[in-house]
This record gives sequence, C-alpha cells and structure tokens, in this order.
Amino acid sequence: MRVYKNFFLLIVLILSSLFSSCISINRNISVNKDGSGSEIMTIKFDKIFYQMMASMSSLMDSTRRQGYLDSLYSDEIFVDKTKEEYDSTSGIKLIDIYSLKDPDSSNSFVIKYDFDSLIKIGSSLNNINSSGNKEDISTVIYNKEGNDILFNYIYEEAKPQGAETNDSLTAEMRKGMSELFKGGNFTFEIQFPYEVISSNANSSEGNKLHWDFSISDMMSTGKMKLEAILKDN
Repeated sequence: MRVYKNFFLLIVLILSSLFSSCISINRNISVNKDGSGSEIMTIKFDKIFYQMMASMSSLMDSTRRQGYLDSLYSDEIFVDKTKEEYDSTSGIKLIDIYSLKDPDSSNSFVIKYDFDSLIKIGSSLNNINSSGNKEDISTVIYNKEGNDILFNYIYEEAKPQGAETNDSLTAEMRKGMSELFKGGNFTFEIQFPYEVISSNANSSEGNKLHWDFSISDMMSTGKMKLEAILKDN
C-alpha cells in the first residue's frame, strides 16, 4: 500500500508540474419566497483536463481503464448518467441538460433544474455523472429567525476511511492534486427574494450575491462556506 501511494504521489507531482488543469463551475441560482427555485449550472472542462485524466488512467487496472476512458470522452454517457441521477433525486426536477463544444476545444455541460427547497442545492452537484463523493457533507441552512433569514452553505470534504489525517504523504498528495486544478474557478450567483443585510460574498448587485472560489484552494482545504443574512420586509 505504501509503494502504491508513493507511486501515485510521484505521478501527481509530475502531472502538476506539466499541467494547469482547469475546471470551471458556475451555479446561477434564483430563489422564490417559499424556498423553491431554479438553477442553471455550467461546468466547463478545458481540453487539458481530458489529457490529464487520460494520463492518470494509467494507474488503473487494465480491465477498468478502457471503460473509464470511454466514459470520459463520451458526452452522451456523461449526460445520460447525470440525467439518471437527477431524475432519481426527490425534490429536484430536471428541465434540460446538454453539452457545448467551445471554440477553444474545451467542453461545457449545462444543467437546468427546479428545486422545491433551497437545501437541495447542497446535493445537486453530487449528481454530476455519479462522480461526486456521496459521503462529502454539504449542509444548507435557510431559516427564518424573526424578521431575519439566515442562509448558510457549508461544504466539507469527507475524509477517506482509514486515512491518516496527519500523514505527510497524504498532505503531499493533497497539495499535488491542488496544483493540478490551479486556475479553475467555482462561482455561485444567488438571486434572493429578500433584502441582503450582510454576507461573505465577493460582490453583490441588489439582492443578487456572487461568490468566487478557487478550486485549487477548495481541494487544498476541503472546505467552502457561503453565508448571508436577509431581511423579510
């Protein structure tokens, strides 16, 4: 096991020195007063991302590698599996999902869906091609306290079972993976139906708040937090 971890770390560090793999995720969310709403999620994979993942597939067992590569390069497989996940999630109604080829050879996927409660936005990203770690913890709070409404979106990455959290090798692997995704951004835009009193958003426009996170930083820390206090007039 130690030999495998060291080999994997070596590959990660080599790749991180060669690539700056970009994945950009934009979540545009509109909330109604009853807590329901809609989202347009756009996930962009740069061309170099596919090159990196194909290189990393060499670590896989040969019986799994081809299936992984077929899934990686097939928009139809990605769309079908993602659709299946959304259709099986209660409280979420998938409206549309499609892929776009960009002029720079990157690939974008657009997902449009309605939700019956804002708390559902915490699990919706895990529905992407069944690739999310179902044990990751995403907690969404949208509670009214007097005339104030508290909003929190807290994400924490699940710790691998049996992982040595203080192990230096684990830390180096995490650092290497963080470098792989340097340049990728994760943005939230949420249009609330109430006046915004305060938030930790990067910017705002009326009742619309905008958060911008570095995917590299998220992978390094394993955490992300959005928060706002709203007023029900």
